Amino acid sequence: MLTQNGAGDINASFVNTETLEQCQQKEKMVKDVFVISNIPVIESRCIQSDLSFSEFGHASSTSMIRNFYLIKINDEIQIKKMSDWSACMMQAKQGVGDARVYCSSSVQFLEK
Repeated sequence: MLTQNGAGDINASFVNTETLEQCQQKEKMVKDVFVISNIPVIESRCIQSDLSFSEFGHASSTSMIRNFYLIKINDEIQIKKMSDWSACMMQAKQGVGDARVYCSSSVQFLEK
């Protein structure tokens, strides 16, 4: 799920589930929390993937280590770990054809 904070930054939240149904249930629950809190949800999808992320947790402070991901969305979703915010933003601004491309940050890290 991609959300946007008050400064316009895109934040990514990833949830690993065993089934599509579990994903859809969690997606609805989490999306409702964001909507009620007036936090814009930019994209939200349940997809099958070999990627695995650390458990979701809220950032306890602004100094928490952030991970950056370049996310390309069209018929499929591609997620690429980026080394830093500026490299991520540079690639996101270049775009790719018809894909929507976002540079997002997350406290979650890519496990595999």
